[in-house]
Amino acid sequence: MPSIEELIQDLYSEDEKTRAFAAEDIAYDGLVEGIGPMLQRLEVEESRYVREVIVNSLKTMSGPELVAQVIPHLKSDDAFVRNAGIDILALQGEETLKALSKILHDNDKDIRKFALDILLQIASEQSGDLIAEGLKDSDINNVITAVEYLGRLENRNHIAEINSLFMRTDNVLLRCTCLESLAVIGDDTSVEYINKRYPNYQAISFLEQYSFLKFVAKKGSDLHIPLIIALMQEKGQVMHKEIINAIEGILKRNARDYLPDELSSILPDYLESDIKDINKYELLLLMGRFKNSDIFPVLIKYARSDNHLLCLAAVEALGMYKNKEALPVLEKLQQETTDEEMLEVIGKAINQL
Repeated sequence: MPSIEELIQDLYSEDEKTRAFAAEDIAYDGLVEGIGPMLQRLEVEESRYVREVIVNSLKTMSGPELVAQVIPHLKSDDAFVRNAGIDILALQGEETLKALSKILHDNDKDIRKFALDILLQIASEQSGDLIAEGLKDSDINNVITAVEYLGRLENRNHIAEINSLFMRTDNVLLRCTCLESLAVIGDDTSVEYINKRYPNYQAISFLEQYSFLKFVAKKGSDLHIPLIIALMQEKGQVMHKEIINAIEGILKRNARDYLPDELSSILPDYLESDIKDINKYELLLLMGRFKNSDIFPVLIKYARSDNHLLCLAAVEALGMYKNKEALPVLEKLQQETTDEEMLEVIGKAINQL
């Protein structure tokens, strides 16, 4: 086997394969003395192939020496080297945390952002607590990143801090990120604060509407139905999926046999609007789960539709609705169609009745 000195020398060989083999051999033998030279070579290497071999080799190594020597390269002018450093450090897991806790306070905001990126990839409770230090970062974009990452990690240790940020910030993008993270990790106080911030539809800015609906889909209650209806009437043609998700979320969290009157009266009109057929399909199935008397004629109407997708949805919904008065309509449709998918859905609905 060549010595470490020879392998380091091979890293600067004119032959591409020799450089690649040298990196692999250093990593295979766990020669920590070769970590620095490999990183130095990575900074000047022009061959994409050799660069990837060096990075993949470093990823197989571990230990404090690797962490200590990779971190300075996060300041590299080369994006490839910076990204490689992030990936290598993330693979070190808990070994990296002590070093990251220091660079979270680096003077360079980009380095602090890289630390957050690495902590997200480590994805442990301890890394989440370190990410929370970013909630106090002087750079607003890093604060936004920290809020987003805590939500993605489902880390509930810092809900109170995010609630507070949401209430006091004037930055719309930060509020949106808080809404989307609190949709995952929020508590009763989050709901209280958000209701206080948005007492009516007019209080929700355009940029916040999507994020607000995501929050309602996960944490909303009947209290939010008037706001949803207002958004449906104003933005229903462009936010249909988010609106339907919000309605479904509220209804799933509160068991009931009947839709709230304000919803059962407006959904038929929403079905007649220009929303996509797949969204109408979802709405028809949603309506079939409830027993409001005004739902039945809507389902019968769409069961007679020439639109195949909507007819399928209405037939399936009639089976869930369980009103035997639908039998003549279903039996007639059964006699008239030869479509196998439709026949299967009709047969199931008739059995349910």
